[in-house]
Amino acid sequence: MKRTVAAALLLVCMSATAEAATLRPIDQDGLNVRSGPGTEYDIVGGLGYDQEAVILGREGDWYRIMLSSGQEGWVAGWFSRVLLEDEVRYAIVDTDILNVRREPALDAPVISRIYQDQYVRLLEMIPEWWRIQLADGTEGWVFAQYVRQATAPPAPGTAPDPGTVPDPGAAPDPGTTPGPSVPVYTEAPAAPPGTVPDIAFAPPRAPTARPGTVAHVTAETGIYAGPNSEARRMDTVRPGDPLQLLDASGGWVRVASPQGRWGWVPGSQVAITDGELRIALGESGWSIERPAPRPAGTPAPTDGDAEVREGGATVYLIPAVSARLVAELEAGEPLTVLEHDSGWVKVRMESGQVGWTRASFLRAVVAEEEQAPDAAPASRGFKVAMSQSAPGVSRLELAAPGATFGQPVLQDGRLLIPFATGVAGERSVPVGNLGVASAAIGPEGLRIDLVGEPQVTVESHLEGSLLISLRPVLSGIRQETVADKGVVRFSLSGATRPEARAEDGQIIVEIPGAVLGTDAVPAGLHVVQHATGVRVVVPSNQPYALKASSDGYYLVTYPPGLAGKVIMLDPGHGGDDGGAVSRSVGVVEKAVNLQVALRLRALLAERGAIVYMTRATDQRVAPETFLNAVDGEPRDQLDLQYRTMLANALGVDLFLSLHHNSGETLSQGTEVYYTSATLNGGRSRELAHLLQQELVGALGTRNRGVFDDTFFVTRNTLAPSALVELAFINNPAEGPRTVDPAFQEAAARAIVWALEQFYAAR
Repeated sequence: MKRTVAAALLLVCMSATAEAATLRPIDQDGLNVRSGPGTEYDIVGGLGYDQEAVILGREGDWYRIMLSSGQEGWVAGWFSRVLLEDEVRYAIVDTDILNVRREPALDAPVISRIYQDQYVRLLEMIPEWWRIQLADGTEGWVFAQYVRQATAPPAPGTAPDPGTVPDPGAAPDPGTTPGPSVPVYTEAPAAPPGTVPDIAFAPPRAPTARPGTVAHVTAETGIYAGPNSEARRMDTVRPGDPLQLLDASGGWVRVASPQGRWGWVPGSQVAITDGELRIALGESGWSIERPAPRPAGTPAPTDGDAEVREGGATVYLIPAVSARLVAELEAGEPLTVLEHDSGWVKVRMESGQVGWTRASFLRAVVAEEEQAPDAAPASRGFKVAMSQSAPGVSRLELAAPGATFGQPVLQDGRLLIPFATGVAGERSVPVGNLGVASAAIGPEGLRIDLVGEPQVTVESHLEGSLLISLRPVLSGIRQETVADKGVVRFSLSGATRPEARAEDGQIIVEIPGAVLGTDAVPAGLHVVQHATGVRVVVPSNQPYALKASSDGYYLVTYPPGLAGKVIMLDPGHGGDDGGAVSRSVGVVEKAVNLQVALRLRALLAERGAIVYMTRATDQRVAPETFLNAVDGEPRDQLDLQYRTMLANALGVDLFLSLHHNSGETLSQGTEVYYTSATLNGGRSRELAHLLQQELVGALGTRNRGVFDDTFFVTRNTLAPSALVELAFINNPAEGPRTVDPAFQEAAARAIVWALEQFYAAR
């Protein structure tokens, strides 16, 4: 009943011009197509989960549609999703503050917020939820009850532009109704010159497509602003959509969508080809394959073994394209043919599922002994695959029936493996994973560009197969004193990241997968080679952190106290990015973030800390030349990137991002975020818990908890880092407190006390 009521709302919201919209099923089982608008009418066909139909009209809770075959019928609205991406539709917000969520669910993460009378692009409607796009390209879901359709945004100068939030402190444009005025903030101490680092970074460059490389979507997914599902969603792509391959990193691929938007998608959800090469780029590994060509005249499948031809195959529940979709298969996947029916074949897949597909999509499997006896090894195909066999250890496998592999050669970070590939010309593939920057296949073999020079060990070398392991090498350990800090340097070549923890008056540094390549161990340190890597034990009860260097990493131990610590404060948002806004309370987040940061800077400086800020005035952190260097790059993402670039370039000891929250009207309290999967994840966790403890005690706010998350600034900063959400600016009780100088000072002093504990001896 809930879906039926929600569908009625969706149908009422459809405008009279909805006939150009398209429709897809919500559920994997697809939709029954009936002869009339009701369950009492006969089923005349089906609409598969990955199929779409054109909407012709509606009656009550039912849509009249036309299938791709030209057949018309009716489907239930409460099981349907209406797609509006090819149209220009808008919606307007009908509530004070509305959360934009990553998925259509109330427990999904909040990725942005929109405000009363704000216009957004409308992309999709399902019962209870609408998918929207903000002005910066971010996509997300909002609860349909709090938005309504609008024909178009008002002309500039009469209302806010779509997707922007007016600054309540600015003078209203002519013709607008002024919002509540912002209280006058008592000024915090101004930051002295040099607080914001004067460092310039080269602006980003437009990515270029790789000619000859084709990528197709295999499962519906978002295109994200960064290689992480927590980044802003910029677009949505569906099975079969063609993409342009631009780059790869950590199992994600950077692509250009059919709409020309750049972003990142999980490598596991795209199929990549380059001529006869099949390429897979996933988080757990990567592979390049050249399937063995079949002899001319390979027969069509009869009962028995078969495989999918180039181009893939779609498997349906019954022999009809309007039937429910069972699976999408890639070229080369094996099948067993069970029976035939007028150009269709019933097949059993490796998973055991059974369904129907077109016979023309398949070919019979020819046994190897049936191939021409004089076929050259290069014509039999090959496969190169790399995966992680243990943390820090990579496993490279090469298989080429009948081929002879030459001895692998590692030189200047480049691994060369000679063998006859049968490939004309060189094909390069971006990898960006498992210590591999890129790989290339040429007529004479495989070339892999590595991160550093790991230890390369041939585990097995047989005709037609080669197995290699790659492990990072710890080639040197040096101990020294720099000013008043203890430093232990690790010269490390290869792809791994050390981890440090404090235990019983010692700091234990684990280097996963590494092999010890030196006998020189500084006095006082204990170094052990074990099966899973190298362990270095440093006697110390001092505060510590790991840092990156040009030849590896180093451990820093600090004297207690804040004096001399290099700390970067990051007041969130700024300039044309106001952050959260509460019109009813009259607070702009960017302003109160800055006020707290300025007060905190002054207190830390009094205690001898060296304090930098990403911004000390109301402006974007990144310069406009950086933000506008490439059309289509999201400004907010570039601004966040610039903040972490500043922190990492300075090599700061600690990074703290200051924010205020907003949400449902009664939401309240303080929360702190950190990211564990970083160089200093353990220390960041300690920092976050200390901050939460002191802030809740000092401010008397509700303890909402400490969370391990993947915010851009905490995920991409090398130093121990945390992101603080001090209070909810739109809460009737908390909001007014956030502009009170006493509240801001209390928050700053609580943070100082947390940092003093963070830098205390253990």
